[in-house]
Amino acid sequence: QVRSHFGSSNRSVCAGRLHHIEQERRLPTVHTMSTFESMPGDNLALHICTFLAWTGGVAAITWFICRNYMGHSSNASDEYFAGGRSLKWYVCAGSLMLTNLSTEQLVGLNGSVFADGCLAGIWWEAGAALAMIVTATVFLPKYFALGLTTTSGFLGERYDLTLRTMVSVIFLIYYALVLCPLVLYTGALAIRDIFDLNVPLWVVSSTIGLLGAAYALFGGLKAVAVSDCLNGIGLLVAGLWVPIAALQVLPGGMMSLFEEGSSYLQPLVATSMILTEKDGTFVRESGVPSVPWHVTLTGLALTNMYYWSTNQVIVQRVLAAESLSNGQKGVLFAAMMKVIGFTMLCLPGIIGMMMVREGVVVNGKVFEVGKPDQVYPHLVKAVMPKWSLGFFSAVLLGSVLSTFNSALNSAATIFGLEIYKIYMNREATDEKVIKVATIFGASMTLLSFVIAPQLAHVGAIFTFLQRMNAIVSLPIVTVFFVGIATSLPDAFSAKVGFAVAAVAVGAGQFVPELQFLHLFFIGFVLAASAMALMTYVPAVRRVLCQEPKPSPYECTKTGVVDMTSWGPMYLVAGAVVGLLAMLVVSLQLASFWLFVAFWCVWFVAMVWMMWGKTTTSAPKVAGDLEASKEKADGAEEITPSSANGSAATE
Repeated sequence: QVRSHFGSSNRSVCAGRLHHIEQERRLPTVHTMSTFESMPGDNLALHICTFLAWTGGVAAITWFICRNYMGHSSNASDEYFAGGRSLKWYVCAGSLMLTNLSTEQLVGLNGSVFADGCLAGIWWEAGAALAMIVTATVFLPKYFALGLTTTSGFLGERYDLTLRTMVSVIFLIYYALVLCPLVLYTGALAIRDIFDLNVPLWVVSSTIGLLGAAYALFGGLKAVAVSDCLNGIGLLVAGLWVPIAALQVLPGGMMSLFEEGSSYLQPLVATSMILTEKDGTFVRESGVPSVPWHVTLTGLALTNMYYWSTNQVIVQRVLAAESLSNGQKGVLFAAMMKVIGFTMLCLPGIIGMMMVREGVVVNGKVFEVGKPDQVYPHLVKAVMPKWSLGFFSAVLLGSVLSTFNSALNSAATIFGLEIYKIYMNREATDEKVIKVATIFGASMTLLSFVIAPQLAHVGAIFTFLQRMNAIVSLPIVTVFFVGIATSLPDAFSAKVGFAVAAVAVGAGQFVPELQFLHLFFIGFVLAASAMALMTYVPAVRRVLCQEPKPSPYECTKTGVVDMTSWGPMYLVAGAVVGLLAMLVVSLQLASFWLFVAFWCVWFVAMVWMMWGKTTTSAPKVAGDLEASKEKADGAEEITPSSANGSAATE
C-alpha cells in the first residue's frame, strides 16, 4: 500500500511523515534493522575517544610530514601561500577532492537528490570531471607559464590591474559571506544531528571554525594540503561505508535499486516527482528537478568550469605542484574519482528515499526525514554501527575543516598578495604580508561565526549554494574563458563583458520562472558577444575613444617549475569521458550488469593511470630557476600605475 501510494504520479504523498499514514493503514511488511540499537549518547565516551584519536592523529602526522618530507622554499611568501611549489600529484589530487568534498556536498547534494526524486544531481559531481579535463589541458599550462599564486593574477597579466582587483574583491566577499559560513553551518548541523547534541548550533560551528583556522592561518597551504590527503583517506572509507551499509537494509539490496527504483536512478530527466512544501508538510508532485537534462552541457558546464578552472580555493592547490605534469596528473586523478563520487554524494539520497517508501523501521520507529537536508545525517545514524560514529564524525569534521581552512587560506592569499601588497604597502616584506594575511583570515573566521547560524532559515542548502555560485561566477568565468581562448580582446572589452554579465545575472533574479542555469548560459552568451563587439568592430571602439584594433596578447614567460606536460594526459582524458558516458547509460537504462562493467573498467583505468610517470625535476639550473621565480613574482606584484595599459606590466 505504501509503495503504490508513494510511487503514484497522480497522488501526493507526505515524505518523511509515513507514521501518519501507518496510523490509518497497517503497513503490510515492516523491515526491521538491528545494526544500530542504541542512541549515540549511550556510547559517548567511546565516540569521543575515537573522534579525538583520528583528529589528533591527522594533526600529528601532518606536522611530521611537513617538517621532514616536504620541500621548502627560501621565499617566505612562496612557502606560505604556494606550499613552496613542492606538492606531488597525489597531494594535489587528495587536497582537490577533500576541498570540494564537504558537508555542503554530503548533506546538501544528498538532500537535493532526495528532493528531486532522481539522480539529476549527479551532474554536479560526475559531470564536473569534464570541467576538470579542461582545467588540466587548457588552463594549467597558461597558469604555470606565468608562475601564478592566485588565479586573479592571470587577469592582471592578460588584461589589467583594475579587472584583477575587481575579481579578487568578489572572491573575498563570496568566501567571507557565503562559502565559509555555509561550510560551518552544514558541518555543525551534521555533527549535532549524528550525536543528538543538545547545544546551540553556533557553539558547534564556532568550535569547528577555530580548528580550521588553526590549520589555515598557522600552517599555510602545505599543512592544509597534507591534512586534506589524510582526511580524504578516512572520508573515502566512511563515505563508501554509508551506502553499502544502507543497501543491506533494502529488501533485495543493490538489485532493488535497479528493479523497483529504476526511475530514481535516471540522470537525464526533464520532470520528476519532486518534493515540495505545502502548508507545513512535504509532498511529492510532478515538477522540474534541480538539474533538468537540457542544462547539463550549457549553464551547468560553465558553472563547473568556473569552480574547477578559475576558483582560487580549488586551483591554488594545483598551482603549488612541483611541476606542470604533477599538477595535470593530480587534476585528472581527481576527475577519475569524481566520476564515482556519486556513490557518496547522491546514492544515499536515493536509498533514503526508498527506505521511506518501504517503511524501514529503526529502533521501533519508521525511518522518516523531516526535510531534505536531514536525509544524510539520519541515514548515518540509522545504518552505521554505534562504535563507528566517533570515527565517522572525525572524518566528517576533517572534510569540513578541509573546505573551511582552504577557503580561509585562499582568502588570506588574495588579500595579502592582491590587496595589501599592491595598494596598502608595496614595500612590505614577505613576513609582513604573511602577518597581515593571517590577521585578515582571523577576522574572516569571526565573521563566519556570526553568519553561520543564520543559514538555518535557508531551505535547500545545496541549491542555495549553487545559486550564489551562479550569481558570483558569471562575470568571472566570462573574462577568464575569453582571455584563455583568444588573444585579441583587451582590458576595455573585458570590462564591458564583465559589466554585461553582472547586469544579466542581476536582471535574471527578477524572472523566477527562468531556471538559474539557463540564466547563466544566456548571460554568458550576451557577455561574450559584447566582448566580441568591443574587440572586432573598429567603429564601436572609436566611438568609445579606444584604439580601432587592440594589440594581441603574448605571453613571454616560461614558468618557475618544469613545464613538461604529462605524457598520458589526453589518453586519460579520453578514458574519463568514456567512463562518464558508460555510467550515464547504465543508470539511465537501469542496467545492473552494465553498471558492474563500468566499475570493472574504472578500476583498470585507475590502476593504469597511477603507473604513469610525472616530471619531478626542473630542467633549469638553480640560478635560472631562482631568476624565473623572481620574474614571476614581479608579474604578481603589479603596481596601480600599470592599470593604464591594455595589459598588466611587471
